[in-house]
Amino acid sequence: MYLVVICYKCGQYLLAKTDQKTRQCPYCEAKLVLNRAKKIMTAKTARQASSLLRNLKEKHRTERVQ
Repeated sequence: MYLVVICYKCGQYLLAKTDQKTRQCPYCEAKLVLNRAKKIMTAKTARQASSLLRNLKEKHRTERVQ
């Protein structure tokens, strides 16, 4: 299973496996402790998680433009 979480330093969305304890943010290089990060969604497969992440980023991008 996969999680979509928000980096608590830069606010970007990122993916992590549910069995991971930490994850490094690819945007700001912060080391995230996943049980402290805000969890947005879960997905069963990597493909589904990637699709959710793309949709969230697009929605976020659209909201910022308006």
